[in-house]
Amino acid sequence: MTHKYLLPLLSVPLMLTACGSGGDGGPTAGQYKQTVKITELDFPGLSEEVKQRTITQMEGVAGGGAGGLFCMEGNDNGQQWKEAAKQMSGALGGQCETIKDEGSATSIDLEMTCKGTAKGDIDIKMSGQAHPEGYDSKMAFDIKDPASGETAKLSMDIGAQRQGDCPG
Repeated sequence: MTHKYLLPLLSVPLMLTACGSGGDGGPTAGQYKQTVKITELDFPGLSEEVKQRTITQMEGVAGGGAGGLFCMEGNDNGQQWKEAAKQMSGALGGQCETIKDEGSATSIDLEMTCKGTAKGDIDIKMSGQAHPEGYDSKMAFDIKDPASGETAKLSMDIGAQRQGDCPG
């Protein structure tokens, strides 16, 4: 198992940029700046030096292009939380099953397991809270390599803060 194995998972946090639901206590429509902070990267055989370089690279990629700026629509009653989880399942492949879904229009509390993905079996936990000026969330992945049986862990904090109206 190599650290490059984790890089494809970076598309998953970017899917959360769609989350929001203005009008019900969630983010209002506008331009947001996303931040991503890797809080855990435990990968079998990864040296501390490579770990730090990988964290820096992953945070840069996961923070999004264009300086992490993106536009978000509001007023969806939490449907974008659900859509983000659905897109994540599609991106990971394999057979994904939702184990827990206790979120609301302004919160996400989700656990999924995906078996037989190209990356192995993956357990995912997502939690977070939306507010009128953005959102704060946590994601954790446990990835079991089918070849070695080793487990890698990746956890991150993902947030977004409203910057103003969308351009144009």
